[in-house]
Amino acid sequence: MAACAVLAAALALTGCDKETTLHAGLEERQANLVMAALIDAGIGCHKTEGAEGTWNIMVTESKFAEAVNLLEQAGLPRKTHQGIGEVFKKTGMISSPNEERIRFMDALAQDIAKTISSIDGVVDARVHVVLPENDPFARHVLPSSAAVAIRSRWDADLTDIIPSVKGLVKNAIEGLSPEKIMVTVFRDSPPKQKQAPAK
Repeated sequence: MAACAVLAAALALTGCDKETTLHAGLEERQANLVMAALIDAGIGCHKTEGAEGTWNIMVTESKFAEAVNLLEQAGLPRKTHQGIGEVFKKTGMISSPNEERIRFMDALAQDIAKTISSIDGVVDARVHVVLPENDPFARHVLPSSAAVAIRSRWDADLTDIIPSVKGLVKNAIEGLSPEKIMVTVFRDSPPKQKQAPAK
C-alpha cells in the first residue's frame, strides 16, 4: 500500500508539469533548428502544427525558462529579414522619390543583414546604410556609408571575417568605399555554469 501511495504521488507530480508554447508561427526550418538546439541541451520538446503551414514548439513549464535562455544565447529562432522583393511589392500607391529612396535603403540593409546572419558563428546582424541624396551638379558630393553591427556566439571569433564582410557590403552598395564601412562585433557572454547541488 505504501509503495502504491508513493507511485501515485509521483504520477501526480509529473502530471502537474504542463506543456506550454515556447514559440508559435515558425516556418518548418526554424522550428527544426529550435528543436535541435533544445534536444542537444537535454530539453524535451516537440512541435505541433500552427496556422497556415507554420509550427509551434512545445516544452514543459518547468523547462520554459531554461529553454528561453538557451535559445536567446543561440540566437534562435532567427530573425526574419525582408528582402528587396518584399519591401518593394507593388501596392498601386504612388510614393515620392524620397520615400522610395528610404525604402530602398532599408530593403538593401535587410538583404545584406540576412546574408551576414547566415555566416557560421553569427547570431544576428544589423546593417545601416546611408545613401545621400546628392545633387549631380553640386561641387561637393557626400559619400555613401554603411555601419554593420554583428552579434556573435560567445565561442566564435569573427575577427578574420571582418574584411570579407566589408567586401560584401562594398560590392552590394554602388559607390561605397571601404573606408566608409564600419563593422563592429559584439560577442555574447558565455553561458552561466550550473552550480552543483550542495551535498
